[in-house]
Amino acid sequence: MADQTIPQKYLSDHLFLLVGTNPLPNLVAAKLLLKPQGQLYLVHSSATQSVANQLARYWEEVEREKQPQFVTVEESDGADIRRKLQEVLRKISNGQIGLNYTGGTKMMAVHACRVALIDDQGLRKQPFILSYLNARNNTMYIENIDEQPFVSKSLLNAVKPSLRDIIKLHGNWIDPSIADQIKEKLFQLAQALIVTHRSKEGVNAWRNWCKDVLRKRARTKNDNRWDSDKLLKDVKLPLPEDECLGGVVKEMQNLFDVRDGELLLGSSSQRVGLTSPQDLCQWLDGAWLEEYVFSCIKQVQQQHPDSQIHDVGMGITPRNENREPKYEVDIGVMQGYRLYAISCTTDDEAGMCKLKLFEAYIRARNMAGDEAFVALVCMVEKPEKLEQQVVRSWDVEGKVRVFGRPHLADLTKDLADWFINAASH
Repeated sequence: MADQTIPQKYLSDHLFLLVGTNPLPNLVAAKLLLKPQGQLYLVHSSATQSVANQLARYWEEVEREKQPQFVTVEESDGADIRRKLQEVLRKISNGQIGLNYTGGTKMMAVHACRVALIDDQGLRKQPFILSYLNARNNTMYIENIDEQPFVSKSLLNAVKPSLRDIIKLHGNWIDPSIADQIKEKLFQLAQALIVTHRSKEGVNAWRNWCKDVLRKRARTKNDNRWDSDKLLKDVKLPLPEDECLGGVVKEMQNLFDVRDGELLLGSSSQRVGLTSPQDLCQWLDGAWLEEYVFSCIKQVQQQHPDSQIHDVGMGITPRNENREPKYEVDIGVMQGYRLYAISCTTDDEAGMCKLKLFEAYIRARNMAGDEAFVALVCMVEKPEKLEQQVVRSWDVEGKVRVFGRPHLADLTKDLADWFINAASH
C-alpha cells in the first residue's frame, strides 16, 4: 500500500482525508501515506458525499483494502468540523494519526488542521502528521510538529492508475474495450492523408470531398447523421479528382480495390476490417487523424521509456450507472497518476479549434482534476498563437499544448518532446 518514496516514520495507522470534488489526490495520498491494514477516514460534506462514496467503493473493490469510515461535516461550520473530528478521535486508542488536507474546502482544511495542532480536548498521546500533495510539482509536503517539514521528490510515478482505474474512481462505467491498437490496414491511408494535410491546399481539397461527396451521398436522411448501414452498403463514392490528393487516391485504390473510380462502402468497410459502413464514413470524415495521432503516441511509448507513459487508449467514453455516455475523450494517456486528454480535429479555424480544446480541457478536469494535461491536434497554421491565447486566458501554463499543421511533418517527435519534458516536472 504505502510507497518507499515516503519515509516510514511519516506513514499513518489512521489517515484522515479531506474530500473535495476530485478523488484522485485522495487516492494518491492514501496509497502513499497509509500503513498496511491502516484505516482511512473520509472527511466530506453533503456536497462531496458522492465523491466519498466513489472513493470508498474504489478503495474496497479495486485496491482490496478495508472499508473507509465516513466523517460527514458541515463545510462552512468550523465548530461542526472540529466537533465531528474530535468525536472520531476519541475512539482511536493507539497508532499514528495523519491528516492529508489536499482536498476539501479551505474552511475544512483550517479547522481540521486546528484539531490536529491544538489538542485542547486531550484526545491523543502524539501529534498528527500533516500532509499536502502539491499539484504543481507533484511533491508531498509533510509536517510533524517536532521536526522540520519534509518535502518529497516528485511522486508522479509512485502511483500508476490505468485509464480504466481513473474512470472507475469517478464512479463511471466504461465499455469493455478501450481501443489500444491501430487499424493496421488503414494506416497507410492515414499517412497519405497526413502528408496531404501539411498544405492548406490539401486540407481544403479533402474537406471539400468529404462535404460534397461523402456527406452528400452518405447522409441523405439527416445532415448530421450517417444513413443506416443497410442503405450505406450499396452507396458508391467517386474518388477525389483534385491533383493534390493524388497520393491519397492511390492508397484508396489499392486499399479498397477500386477499379472503376468509385468506392463501394459495404465491401470497402469489410475489406479493411471495420464493423460497418458507418464506421468507414466516420473514419474518412476525420477519425483517421485520431487514429494517426494514437499511432504516434504508441511509438513514443515503445521507443521513449523516458516519456514514462504506461497506458494509452482511444475513443474513451465514460458512462453513468444507466450506461448512458457522459462524454468522449479522443485519446487518453497515463503518465504516473497524470492524465493527458488529447483531442483531434481536421478543422483549421482558430475559433472552432479553441472550442474543441476547451471541451477537452473540461473533460480532462472531470476525469483527473488539476493534475490533468490537455492537447489539441488540429490544422491551424499558427498553433503557437492559439496556445498562447489559451494559456493567458485560462491560466494553464505548461498544461496545454496545441499541435497544428506545421507539426504534422514530425508529430511523433514533437509529442515525445512534450511527454518527456512534462515527466521531468
